[in-house]
Amino acid sequence: MQIQRIQTVYIFLSIIAMAVFLIVPYGEIEILSQSPVVTEPLYTMAEYGILIPVCAIIILLLIDMFLYRNLPLQRTVLVVSLMLTLAVIATVCFALFKEARAEGIEANFSVWDILLPIAALLEILGVKGINHDIKLLNSYNRLR
Repeated sequence: MQIQRIQTVYIFLSIIAMAVFLIVPYGEIEILSQSPVVTEPLYTMAEYGILIPVCAIIILLLIDMFLYRNLPLQRTVLVVSLMLTLAVIATVCFALFKEARAEGIEANFSVWDILLPIAALLEILGVKGINHDIKLLNSYNRLR
């Protein structure tokens, strides 16, 4: 197997999506109780409940990109990072809804929140590519 496989591209694009999500604001809150409405962005760097899983996902994906010689292990690591990505999506939604429940505050999603489902979709496509390679190798083994 070589490193020029399509799932490596999917994993790389997922790393980029998660790294961009780490930098940009994931939402904003509007404080309505003040006379001029104050808008304050929410950054991933300030929320440790989101920062730590996102960093763990990026590290797992970086490790996973170079596990191309051990396909079952690569699939397992990618599934773990997919589960963490889904947990981050749930955490972002929970954090914004928690902020929205406070009196005099309205929370909004950011445009950048689309990066999380894109990263999850790319990870799913990576798992499909790994499964395809495993089936291909098993068929070659049957021919021998």
